[in-house]
Amino acid sequence: MSLKLPHQHVPLPPAHSTAPPTAAGAARDAEGATTRIVPWVASVGLHTGLIVLGFFISWTVMRVVDDEAPLRVTADFESLNYDPLVRLPTDSVAETEPLPRAEVAAERTAQTLSREPGDAVEVPLSLISDALEPLDAGFDTIATGESATFVGIRSTNARRIVYVIDASGSMIRSLKIVLGELARSLDALVGTQSFGIIFFQGDEALMVPPTNRLVAATEQATIEALQWIQRRVIPAGRSNPLAAIEMSLSLRPDVIFLLSENITGSGPFEIDQEDLLGLLEKLNPADPRTGRRATRINCVQFLYPDPLDTLKKIAQRHGGPKGYKFLDADELGIVAP
Repeated sequence: MSLKLPHQHVPLPPAHSTAPPTAAGAARDAEGATTRIVPWVASVGLHTGLIVLGFFISWTVMRVVDDEAPLRVTADFESLNYDPLVRLPTDSVAETEPLPRAEVAAERTAQTLSREPGDAVEVPLSLISDALEPLDAGFDTIATGESATFVGIRSTNARRIVYVIDASGSMIRSLKIVLGELARSLDALVGTQSFGIIFFQGDEALMVPPTNRLVAATEQATIEALQWIQRRVIPAGRSNPLAAIEMSLSLRPDVIFLLSENITGSGPFEIDQEDLLGLLEKLNPADPRTGRRATRINCVQFLYPDPLDTLKKIAQRHGGPKGYKFLDADELGIVAP
């Protein structure tokens, strides 16, 4: 008789059992961890390399720039010349010696004012003014606002300006220089100003049209005045300024620029200095209350000194302490005959 043991059921360990993994499972886990870490390591390495490369390039460029000698920039307002900071290899500079200013001025003046009668001025007034630059006499010709400047003498608050210029034979060698300065003076006037130009020759006054009145200081009026002078004014003979002075003061200007080599004349046209001063005192009297005169008369003694100092005396009485200037032949670059 055999005995049967009862059947015993052995339960399996649960799924969450903490039993140690097998060798195959450990290998799979290590492979997964490696797969996750490698991309992060590669990314960090790539960015680090880019940063290092960027620093290297910047450092290299900075060293190249530092090694080059810096360019020195200078400003020389006396010479008014400049050199380019960088010159291309194909650039070439022609070495030429500039003409002396006096020669250039004389050549331009001759080209502009020595035209035949009837020739037209076909260039703008600004170019005429530049071309008529007088010889290096230190003229101050800058004028702003309602002022007027002629051969270095300046008057401010001048709306009505009259130029009275000697056209006797003694001016034949130098009248072109005077007309060059006249062109520059007219060019500096503004639209609110007006002007008149009177030449004296013999005992007559020769006024640039329109006569007996001033004309607005426009570019066209200036060009027409210069053209008329080229055609009509030829220095000759001797002169008496009385008629021209009377005409100029009758126009009631704020300022008169009076230029002459010998204002009292000679021979049959000679006038007494006291008579001339007396006439001016009558025509341009001083206000008894203020001591001021209606017209300021600025005077220019041209080429040679006057033993009587007539123009200087006129300027002292009618022009003020800065209303007189003497320009001699040496200062103007004129060679005596």
